[in-house]
Amino acid sequence: VASVMQFVAYELVKNPDIQKKLQKEIDEVNNSLKGETLTYEHIQNMKYLDMVVSETMRLWPAAPMADRICTRDFTLDIDGKKVDFEVGRNFYIPIYNIHNDSRNFLNPHKFDPERFSDENKEKINQDAYMPFGIGPRNCIGSRFALLEVKTIFYYLLLNFNFEATKKTDIPIKFAK
Repeated sequence: VASVMQFVAYELVKNPDIQKKLQKEIDEVNNSLKGETLTYEHIQNMKYLDMVVSETMRLWPAAPMADRICTRDFTLDIDGKKVDFEVGRNFYIPIYNIHNDSRNFLNPHKFDPERFSDENKEKINQDAYMPFGIGPRNCIGSRFALLEVKTIFYYLLLNFNFEATKKTDIPIKFAK
């Protein structure tokens, strides 16, 4: 949750137009509440908030890779090259690389929440989007994590703007 929040804030700093659009959605929901409590349903119905969080997790997955142990022998054909997997063999799934591959996502290094709009969602290869891992060992807390991130950003953006400071590295620089 902390990593996703950090990258959402970073992308909102870099993209003030997206931040304004998200704040507009938040203000509309807040005004519709008329003083009542924000609920799970309200958060779930915030489409642009979901698009921003989904795109953040595509561009900056919290788990950049996942590992699995092969449970049956099989051969994988990748671009004409065959790779054999034997039972018990450990292998890694490079989530970050898959999410940032132009074969899976058009213009993959661009922060574009619109790729997760209702009109565009069907174009996403669901096998190539795995922010919480894949298969039966994916993150058991994914729904709670999403709710937590969205709720926190609802309240933050209701009251504040994210802005770059002198110490903000754009583009981001990772420590080795």
